[in-house]
Amino acid sequence: MLNIDIINDSCFNCKEYITEKVDMFFCDPPYFISGGKTKDNIGGRSEWDRQWKDEDEFLVWTKEWMQEMFNLLSDTGSAYICIDWKQSSNFHFLLKEIGFQIQNRITWKRDKGRGSKKNWKSVSEDIWFVTKSNNYIFNVEKVKELKKVIAPYTDDEGNPKDWWIDDNGDKVRKTHPSNIWLGHCVPFWSSKEVKSYANSKASPENKYEKHQTQKPLSIVKRCIEASSNEKDLICDFFNGSGTSAVASKMLNRRYVGFEINKTYIDITKLRLEKECVPTLY
Repeated sequence: MLNIDIINDSCFNCKEYITEKVDMFFCDPPYFISGGKTKDNIGGRSEWDRQWKDEDEFLVWTKEWMQEMFNLLSDTGSAYICIDWKQSSNFHFLLKEIGFQIQNRITWKRDKGRGSKKNWKSVSEDIWFVTKSNNYIFNVEKVKELKKVIAPYTDDEGNPKDWWIDDNGDKVRKTHPSNIWLGHCVPFWSSKEVKSYANSKASPENKYEKHQTQKPLSIVKRCIEASSNEKDLICDFFNGSGTSAVASKMLNRRYVGFEINKTYIDITKLRLEKECVPTLY
């Protein structure tokens, strides 16, 4: 089995633990949703989102860990960085300033979001896809999407062009993946597969607090499949409850994650041990 290492330390000490170049990063950092407020008025934000007095201080901190990421990334490596709409443009600027090649901005839709009487409900988040150079891994065949054909073209003899009829009688083809991702909105704690587990005495929800910003496993797996190969080294500076670790293990990658919260490390270890993860979102 390949190494899955969860380190109880800050990502700023990463060079003490990582002695080789990283093939791919997946990072889901704090979004600074609290906006510097000391009291929690937005969905029970934890202390990790209230470390900075203002946005300027938050962005200085953000640039520092992004620079560490750049220094560790291999020349053919990629990084995926999650963020919300408020900070997305700031992240784009910082990543470009550091020297990353901006390849794309993925936007994914989630079901949950707080409504407002004076604004549109926010139900999407961004993931910046960046690389060290323009010579990078991208396994497009691994992430092509099976879709119904709207305009099925045929050749001169009436044979299908790059489409076929599936078992349901639908005309389908494998298409290149887009940067708009739908159907990836269920986090680990809300999935059908863990509902009965969550009600049991052995439930991590009974023993530990939930992680408030956990990303769906399917999203992390998709990024890893696209931008790395088996046995490659994946790194997450903000391990959280371990979705990146679980995805790496499932896809036969090596992994190192940094997490300062021991409770979240316990959740990660439990997930890796029980493999109580949804297989379909």
